[in-house]
Amino acid sequence: MSNREPSRFLRWYLSAMGSVLPQWVKAVFLGHPMARTCSFTDGRGDTPAGSLPLALLTGEAAPARAPTRRVTDAVVPGHLVLTRRVSLPRKAARRMHQIGALDLLQKTPFQMHEIRWAIGPVRRDKEQIHVTQVIALQSDLTTWRARMQTANHPLRRLYATVDGQDVLIADYSKELRGSGRFWPALNAAGAFVAGLCALYLWALAGLQANEKLATLTLEITRLQAEALRLREEVDRLQADQDQQQGLLTGITTAPRLLDALTAATAALPDQVWVSQYVFDPGGTRMFVQVDGSAVDLLYTLADQGHLPNALMQGEVDRTPSGAEEFWLRHDPVPRP
Repeated sequence: MSNREPSRFLRWYLSAMGSVLPQWVKAVFLGHPMARTCSFTDGRGDTPAGSLPLALLTGEAAPARAPTRRVTDAVVPGHLVLTRRVSLPRKAARRMHQIGALDLLQKTPFQMHEIRWAIGPVRRDKEQIHVTQVIALQSDLTTWRARMQTANHPLRRLYATVDGQDVLIADYSKELRGSGRFWPALNAAGAFVAGLCALYLWALAGLQANEKLATLTLEITRLQAEALRLREEVDRLQADQDQQQGLLTGITTAPRLLDALTAATAALPDQVWVSQYVFDPGGTRMFVQVDGSAVDLLYTLADQGHLPNALMQGEVDRTPSGAEEFWLRHDPVPRP
């Protein structure tokens, strides 16, 4: 049982939508079992069409079995169920079910597993809401359902007529659905597949065009990437050529730089490698790596005299291979 009562608009909307759809539509597409509605009479007076004798539910003898199976929505008289009224403030209307369940536990000898109850007619005045609780014993429901099953009239829903209103007490639709519970999923799957087929046929031409467009796009992308690669290669070659040309121009137009490079080439032994060369008017600095001792290199350069006033700048670093690296500075080389 829900703890909150649906709004009156929602109850009206669900009831209206349920009455719009024929039972065969609900049976085919939603898997709801079809049923006929019948009331029960005590056999006195005229018997309405579509009614069953009340002894079918309350009699002691086993009911006669009908030749054909017909699922039934039974509407029983109000005297077969219990009714009680609960008054609560209008502000508590949305908690009608919760308050009603609590009131049943506190003021009746029943436990919730022993009964089924529902909200019946509701009367509203200025300050309060007067709720009618319709209560059926679970044992009675079990007996009625078994007798209806014996009579070949399986019970789908059971209503009780209270103050002229048919109140739903029990709903056994899910238990009667059987394989019908798979109908909604099967119908949804069929509708989904049919929709996909229709969509595919409608979009087939577009899909073929998109496939051709995708092929052309891949080819264009490949050609663009190839053009960019070639452009980068051209730019790299041009940069190398400009660098080489600038170096040659700088050497040929700067005699002092040419003299310094010539002196360094002649003075440095074969086991010395130069990775950086900085030339300025105050002197020349080079970052060298010597496969040996840096001090021995300085003594050798001092003895040669090709690089005037050769000095070590900074600290000496030792590489993993055992070579020594450091900055070497010397004064400008005099012109011959």
